Amino acid sequence: MADTPGFDEKNYDVCIVGAGPVGITAALECAGRGLTVALIDAGDDSSDPPASEASAAEIVEPHRHVPMDIAVRRGFGGTSWLWGGRCVPFDDIDFEKRDYIPDSGWPLTHADVSGWYTSAADYLDCGAPDLRESTAASSERREYFARQPKRGLDLRDRVEAHPLIDLILKAPVTEIEIGADGAVVALLLDADDAQRLRARSYVLACGGLETTRLLLATQRRQPKLFGGPEGALGRYYAGHFEGTIADVLFNDPATIKTFDYTLADTGAYMRRVLTIPAPDQRALKVQNIVFWPDNKPYHDPAHRSGIKSFIFLMASAPFLGPRLMSEGIRLGIVGTGPRHYLGHALNLLRRPHRAALDIIEVARDRYSSKPRRPGWLPATSDNRYVLHFRSEQRPNRDSTVRLTEAEDAYGMPRLRVDLRYTEADALSALRAHEKLDEYLRATGIGRVEYQFPKEERIARILGQASDGYHQTGTTRMGRDPAKSVVGPDCAVHDVRNLYVASCSVFPTSGHANPTLLATTLAARLAEHLAHIRAKAVIAAS
Repeated sequence: MADTPGFDEKNYDVCIVGAGPVGITAALECAGRGLTVALIDAGDDSSDPPASEASAAEIVEPHRHVPMDIAVRRGFGGTSWLWGGRCVPFDDIDFEKRDYIPDSGWPLTHADVSGWYTSAADYLDCGAPDLRESTAASSERREYFARQPKRGLDLRDRVEAHPLIDLILKAPVTEIEIGADGAVVALLLDADDAQRLRARSYVLACGGLETTRLLLATQRRQPKLFGGPEGALGRYYAGHFEGTIADVLFNDPATIKTFDYTLADTGAYMRRVLTIPAPDQRALKVQNIVFWPDNKPYHDPAHRSGIKSFIFLMASAPFLGPRLMSEGIRLGIVGTGPRHYLGHALNLLRRPHRAALDIIEVARDRYSSKPRRPGWLPATSDNRYVLHFRSEQRPNRDSTVRLTEAEDAYGMPRLRVDLRYTEADALSALRAHEKLDEYLRATGIGRVEYQFPKEERIARILGQASDGYHQTGTTRMGRDPAKSVVGPDCAVHDVRNLYVASCSVFPTSGHANPTLLATTLAARLAEHLAHIRAKAVIAAS
């Protein structure tokens, strides 16, 4: 355990479990408002795969869910060690009750949380988020990327220097002790003498699945908590689904420059994407979705591109690849099929001078420059690009995470993960493709051409559906304790001083990566906790 003497003798204002971007944000925001904070994590001060082995789980359908070793990371910085850095705000419609999406609707509006985006963007180092929403399918929407995705590297000094924060590492929580009055009394930490940590309020910020796991273990000891076995806890597990079933062809060769990565005025990289505006989503009854033109698969040497083959070869190198890029991006580049190294070598030799210049440019932008360029989108000779999509997943009560009888090294029960997609998900994505094609043709920008006949497209979408990085829904937010786990302020319904700061509180996932909004909710929660503490001090005086 990290050297933080006497922490077990203190009574903090707030104890935060999990030192990823969300937990760090909550800690610094609470301390900035004068609260004493214990920030604890099961890992150490680096990317800590050995500690993360404790998160290994049974995955019912492995092709639907990434392995846990690239979905969960313990240690200071959390899963930002695995993160690509994309920061995207949610849309107004994501918070709405949509009658065509069962169990949709948040107990708050986008306006209720948007005031904290700027604070979150500061902690994520991605620049001020773009909150503009398109009125027509267009490239007005922008995605921003953190200048340094590994947030533990940038934020460690800020945490250690703050006099009101005690950072306690190598301290896995094995039990939440709840008293007879329905409040948390202490957290039991796995240590040689089974130390307890006490606070006035407790925040679980240890990622979607690990937070859910800790609450499920608590429910196993007290079965009536969190709505009981038939309640919402561990249900509605969702993320996104993405892939490609079509190409996009642009009429003007210069159009592709609109979608390439560029440096914004904030100093962070950004790119433009294609969206379906909210009125059209409602009219078509589709889930939120985003599109972008992409490279043909790197792993297929038929692209005949020297630079793409070079990137593939670097990504597939056993020791080099994982050091050069996040594991999720690397796996997308190398693919799952045979690796045609000879074909890639021939691509490099086909135009060696051009390949050499491109390699120098990539090396400079990705590894010598700060911030690093997130990706590349070279122009093609035929103006044809893969049309990549990422869609919101519908809430599904039967998509679950549950405890097993197996235990980790600390005696905590492991999870059984059953992530499920439905045909309704695929139908929604297909209708959105059709709307995008209609827009591109009507405006003269281009057109969508499908890779598969119409009768195969639903199956092709479902065949690619997979996630595990974006762990939403399992502690969903709502006003009815029978249908949700936390309320609008992220307070657990039936444990009055326990809170959840995680994307697991999202009732719906939108199309956006969850990190920015989860961090925004953490900043909002810190203000709420400071307000509660101030009221308690006034009442006591």
